[in-house]
Amino acid sequence: MASKKVNINSASKEELMNLRMMGDTRAEYLLENRPYKSWDDVKNKVPSFSDQMIEDLKKSGATI
Repeated sequence: MASKKVNINSASKEELMNLRMMGDTRAEYLLENRPYKSWDDVKNKVPSFSDQMIEDLKKSGATI
């Protein structure tokens, strides 16, 4: 688990890409669809993000 929390609403692309399973394309999707109110909001705005991916993001320090 990451020691540093990364808020996906304010993080830079570089910060997002340091999260588990986050590459260039996924980071761009997150950036383009901001802001997010909840993890369900992420799933609704970025359908390619599965429940498992969101759990992995949370475990690696991602927050809303």
